[in-house]
Amino acid sequence: MKALTHDGLLRGFFWARLGLAALLLALGPLLPSDLIPGQQPVVLALALLVAVASSAALLLFRALREPRHIAWLFCLLDVVLVTAVVAATGGGRSIFAFLYVLSVTAACVLLSRVGGLAMAAASSVLYTSVVLARTVLPTSFFFDAPGETSGLELLTMFMNSGTFLVVAIVAGGLAERFRATRRELVDLQAFKDLVFQSVGTGLIALDRRHRVTAFNRAAEEITGRRAADAIGRPWSALFGETIALDAIAAAIDANPRLSSLHETTLRRPGAAAAPVRVTFSALRAGDGERLGLIGACEDLSAIRQLEARMRQADRLATLGRMAANIAHEIRNPLASLTGAIEVLAGPATAGEARDRLSQIVMRESERLNQIIKSFLEYARPAPLTLETVNVADALEEALVLLEHRARPGSLKIVREFAPPVVWRVDPQQFKQVVWNLCLNAVDAMPEGGELRVGAAEAPGRVLELWVSDTGAGIAADDLPHVFEPFFSTKPEGTGLGLSLVHRIVQEHGGEIDLRSTPGVGTTFMVTLPVRDA
Repeated sequence: MKALTHDGLLRGFFWARLGLAALLLALGPLLPSDLIPGQQPVVLALALLVAVASSAALLLFRALREPRHIAWLFCLLDVVLVTAVVAATGGGRSIFAFLYVLSVTAACVLLSRVGGLAMAAASSVLYTSVVLARTVLPTSFFFDAPGETSGLELLTMFMNSGTFLVVAIVAGGLAERFRATRRELVDLQAFKDLVFQSVGTGLIALDRRHRVTAFNRAAEEITGRRAADAIGRPWSALFGETIALDAIAAAIDANPRLSSLHETTLRRPGAAAAPVRVTFSALRAGDGERLGLIGACEDLSAIRQLEARMRQADRLATLGRMAANIAHEIRNPLASLTGAIEVLAGPATAGEARDRLSQIVMRESERLNQIIKSFLEYARPAPLTLETVNVADALEEALVLLEHRARPGSLKIVREFAPPVVWRVDPQQFKQVVWNLCLNAVDAMPEGGELRVGAAEAPGRVLELWVSDTGAGIAADDLPHVFEPFFSTKPEGTGLGLSLVHRIVQEHGGEIDLRSTPGVGTTFMVTLPVRDA
């Protein structure tokens, strides 16, 4: 927005013009006559009334058409009116010659440097004409001729005329610099607004008291609230108390380059709750002082839906592979059962052989039952029933069972958790995860070793659970297949234990990571996000 066409700037000029003319009109009769030699009150009052009336008339219009042309017209009119005021109050001796300087300055601001020089030239010509008409070429047609001509008046005339030109040059340069700076600031503000409003990530600026100071269009779409309703309100009024902003601000003050990422559930007015990820960074002034926080907000609804579809597709693909694997797993016990039953059905089977064959039938039947049970647990997952439980109790229960199961002195258990560790999980399925991981670790140490089990809440409001062993480790070629159904390196294993663990962790919205070094040991790390009620 340019200053020449700035309607507000022109209106400000009219208000200043109106106020000055009204002030002079009110003070004119009160000034002593010796300060205003040769006063012509009619001309003075008429000039000031024209200035007041023209300013008031223009201020009545809501929008000014062609403000540049209006500015030129009124700058020229002001030079004429000031000339009339100077002529009516003593010419070269008038105390109101300073009004020319104000007119020239206003022209530099409203028009340009060229416009200011033009007004300065017009002011010099008219002012010189008035002075010469009253001194060198006295005329009494409009005014009374002065008693005598003073050389000081001529000197003042030349000095004032030069002053008008100097003011035009200086004020014009300052006005041009002001307009250039203004254009740069306006362009910068427009660019900032364009970037701030056009970015697809919701941006929310907070002051030190955690009140919203800026709110872009993407944030409006994510939160379902208008910027006008959000600005000025505290963060907790929009997102609740799930994110501890005081702790985040303290961490960012300690490490200015830190970005803190958090996930929460946003309850939008009139709409379903949505998972949201917010990344907080420091909002700083140009001198580096932290003014508050800036939160980059992302709606994870589409991502979570895509993840759910991918998990479903992955599960269906896995079931296809499982169909082939389960046929292979069932074939061996079925062959053993068939052979044993054929022998048992024969008339020549003795009592001892019959007992041995019966045990084979029972063992293989149990093996088949375990395979089918594990398959059904994986293929038909039960819906999650989230409850607030003490994770430490579930870990302790599993470890106590393992201590009674292992040979005395062969297993050293290190507990790296301090109760209580409270989290929202499905109690039964979580216990199954803990048991399977611990049992897998113990099986990896047939000669005994050290089992380390721990749990703690990590930054970002996530639960971390780790199970480490000092077994033989997992070969690098086997690592990509550990969580695949029916993949097992144990002779008697079904290969569904870790697959079931992986599925349960995913159902909780978490992740499981595996680190293993052959000959050193294996560590499973489970990460579970916070789940709302």
